[in-house]
Amino acid sequence: VDLVGLYTLAALVNFCGFFWAGGIAMRFRTIQAGPLMQMPVFLILFFAPVYVPLNLLEGWIHGVATVNPLTYLLETGRGFVAGDAPHVAGAFAIAIGLGLVFWIWAFRGLRSAEAAGA
Repeated sequence: VDLVGLYTLAALVNFCGFFWAGGIAMRFRTIQAGPLMQMPVFLILFFAPVYVPLNLLEGWIHGVATVNPLTYLLETGRGFVAGDAPHVAGAFAIAIGLGLVFWIWAFRGLRSAEAAGA
């Protein structure tokens, strides 16, 4: 069950990234928009407890990581691996919510690209 949960959560997050990048690509329609796809994702990962669990962070980074929605996804993924996943419902709600928002973002960008004739 934990393996299925981990893979499902990973697939949902993967779709979020795909639709984010697709929305950027459809709006800008140039290869030069590549950094615009990568930098926000890098910053969100930078301010999340990617390499260290949240309870080991101190100072301002702990406060920022606490409000970062990706923190809950990472902690739940770690929990699936360890066999004790916290925030499962919240993590899936965040992943599905972000997926829907970025899906709308991507398809509105596609409509924008179609209207521009690209």
